[in-house]
Amino acid sequence: MKKNTIKALPVVLVASMLAALGMLTGPAAGYASTSAAYPVTPFRMEYGASVLAGSITWYDRSIRATGSVKAVAAKKTAVFQGESPHCISGVETRTASVGDTRESVVDIPCDAPGGITIAYVELWDFDSSYLHRAVCTRNGCTIRD
Repeated sequence: MKKNTIKALPVVLVASMLAALGMLTGPAAGYASTSAAYPVTPFRMEYGASVLAGSITWYDRSIRATGSVKAVAAKKTAVFQGESPHCISGVETRTASVGDTRESVVDIPCDAPGGITIAYVELWDFDSSYLHRAVCTRNGCTIRD
């Protein structure tokens, strides 16, 4: 019986070490292992043939807006900002020239409990005139003109 116990000890030791390594190399605390764990909210605004479209991924302490702004007859600018009861982000802009489509990824952090709770996505014209605004939460976006 001692022989079997001695042979089993290295197997148990190796299994314990592998389990510990798996825990050390797994996802960081507080983060899910797949992006499917985070809510994604789509947005789309049109002005004539120009379009601002994309989505917002809501992480624990930040958001990521991905998408594109397409300018047809005049330059268009996409404006992004986030806020919560604990922070207000700076404004991020992405501009497309006439006849161009500009892809973008905008990360907006809020290192506070709950992270960003409201995101604003706006479409502006070449002369700095406001065209459309989407007010977004984890549950969806509402377009306001």
